[in-house]
Amino acid sequence: MAVSRGQIRRLYLRKLAQAIQDGLAAKSAGDEEGATTKLGRAVQLAAQTGNEEATTRLRKVVDITDIETGTVRLKRSVDKADEMALDTASTKTTRVRH
Repeated sequence: MAVSRGQIRRLYLRKLAQAIQDGLAAKSAGDEEGATTKLGRAVQLAAQTGNEEATTRLRKVVDITDIETGTVRLKRSVDKADEMALDTASTKTTRVRH
């Protein structure tokens, strides 16, 4: 059975949402290493799927060093509203450009 591009895109978007949620949960729990790894993966997935909205929201929480490898650094001072917006946006369906 062949897998369509749409199915692959949806899989990546689910992985993106999970990486964001896991990263924010790790950050909230004080696990900076885990948060950095997971949010870095989210940056990478957002770039791979062309999800500019997610990338923009992630930039409010992390400084992106290398978008291709997902190398990021947690920002020391983040507005709680920006974290909440990132979390909320990760759980809703968004249309991305093909």
